[in-house]
Amino acid sequence: MKRDVLNEDDYDEVCRVIGDAVVVLAESGRETRRDDISDLLKRARQHRSHSERDEQRMLEHAIRLVKP
Repeated sequence: MKRDVLNEDDYDEVCRVIGDAVVVLAESGRETRRDDISDLLKRARQHRSHSERDEQRMLEHAIRLVKP
């Protein structure tokens, strides 16, 4: 995914979501490789399937952005 697909605010939010995932993985002593980040984001998306559409959209963009 290229940055120009998202507006600047959405891109910033997607980067924040990815950063949060990296922090969670690092704090739990796990690897922070792309596939590990993607797996964590996919699990978050599944657990938050009832969330607002915007949150789901940000998770989808984050998953595509870090996809190995």
